[in-house]
Order: sequence, then structure tokens, then C-alpha cells
Amino acid sequence: MAAQTRGTFSALYDNVEKMIIFITDDKLRELPEIYSDIFAIKSSTKKFERSQSVVPFGDVPQKDEGDVYAFDLIRPGYQRDVTHVEFGLGFEFTETADEDDEFDVLAKKAELLAYVARVTQEKQAAAIFNNGFSTQTTPDGLSLFNTAHVLKGGGTAKNRPTSDADLTITSLAQAFIDMQTDTKDEAGHLLAPITSVKLHVPPALEFIAERLVSSAGLPGSSDNDINAVKKRRRIDIVVNPYLTDTDAWFLVAADKNAHGFLSYKRIPPKMAPMMQDAYTGNKIAKIRFRQSWDAILWQGSYGTAGA
Repeated sequence: MAAQTRGTFSALYDNVEKMIIFITDDKLRELPEIYSDIFAIKSSTKKFERSQSVVPFGDVPQKDEGDVYAFDLIRPGYQRDVTHVEFGLGFEFTETADEDDEFDVLAKKAELLAYVARVTQEKQAAAIFNNGFSTQTTPDGLSLFNTAHVLKGGGTAKNRPTSDADLTITSLAQAFIDMQTDTKDEAGHLLAPITSVKLHVPPALEFIAERLVSSAGLPGSSDNDINAVKKRRRIDIVVNPYLTDTDAWFLVAADKNAHGFLSYKRIPPKMAPMMQDAYTGNKIAKIRFRQSWDAILWQGSYGTAGA
């Protein structure tokens, strides 16, 4: 464990004129919270949270007058456990460095620890999407964005195009068609079409997304056609610089009850009381939190890695 000394940061000497600028202070601000725009955030008092999907009744069969009724059962679907992860970071500095802290660099320790905690939260949330075509799975064991999600009652459904596509008016319209024809419950019944969504994109696609969503006419066309996507759907753009693939884009239901992206806060970020090492006199500041991010359902979302 390394302790902050004057030698590791010369600004902690008080005999030289200099100016320290924190870009997270008055000059530039940290990013606003992004993941809460997508994820449903819940509190938790348990070590982990368990979710259980349900396979509803099948279709109602035709019955002639006087015939006995057919009976069906409600069956269990998929189960998912979300285990909270613990995060923590400490900062140790000497008494001498504290005494000679000419520009109150060390005084900003709480601010800087809180700042990196926020960055960590955003990276953890974005990882659900970044890994959504590979290691991030849903309860059926397949990748979050997949062309063949296994329905517990039989059959498959998809929330990814058969051929990945870049963000265009054509691919965006096809995504809405796919969501309307392939968003099914575990028994294979079609769910109500999602008409209000978050278009989740990296900065490289921000201005393309704005053009597609906001143009009154058909984007990229000289024809006098309306922009049907804009007219038929309510779309809010969420730009996330923590998305690592500059071609990938996602749709998530705006109603947080209609998708499976969850973040459980077991212990929110908090600073422990300042401690002092009895042997060295060094002071120690720490920040800690317990939180989890997961996708417990694939329904209500759609993603493509781009062409």
C-alpha cells in the first residue's frame, strides 16, 4: 500500500508558486449520471436478489357446447440471482504532505474519491451492453442480444437482427418491426408493442441518431415523405461514452417496468470516517459501496453490433 508523500506529487511542497486545476472542480464538470436513464434502480437489503419469470397459460382452445373444459397450469419460467459486488478504494497520505498541502490538493480527497466511484458505476452499467453480444447472458443462458432466445414454453424469439446493421432509418425501422413481432412472453404470446424507447448510442452515433429521430421528412431523401419512425414512435436519445463499440446501438423500453435492466444498491457510495495510522501518523480516507447491474430479461430491449 502506497502512501501519498510530497515526493510523489511536487505540488505538496509549499515553497514553489504554482496553480493546481481540478477539471472536476469549477473548470469542467463530471458527466451527469447516465445509467439511471436506462436502468431501473432498486434498493436491496439482501446479499443477492432473485427473480422468477412465469410461463402463462397457452391459447384457449375451441369448445363445443356441453363439452368439458380443457385445463392448463401456470408454470415456472427462468430464475435469475443477482449478487451484489463490493467496491472500495482507499487513499493514504503522510502528516507532512498534509501540512505542506499549499493548494489544498489533499483537501479534495473526498470529492475525488466520490468522482471515481461515479465513474465506476457508469462503467459497470455500460459493461452490460458492451458484453451484450458475448458474455452477458440472460436467464436462458444465451447472450443478452440474440437471434434465438429460448422460450420456456417452447419456441424462440429474437432481440437482435438476423444480420447486424449500422444505424440508418431502414435498420431503425426494422428494429421496431422486430420488437413488435418477436417480443414474446415465455409461452410465446406476443406482447404489446413498445412505442416509447431509449435509443442508446455511443458518441460516434449521436448526430446520426439525432438526424434520424428529429427529421420531419425521410432522412437522406429528396422525396416529400414523412419520417414515419419519428411519427410512429417516441424516441429519446441516450448518449453513453462508456459504450466501447462505436457501431453498436441499442433500443430499450422507456418504461422501466417493461425491460429487465436492473441495478440494485445494497450499500450506496459512502466515505468512512477519516482514520489515522497509530504507527506512522498517516491519514487514511476510504470510499466503499455494494451494487449490482444485470439484465434479468431480454424482452423490452434490442441491440445490434453494427455492420
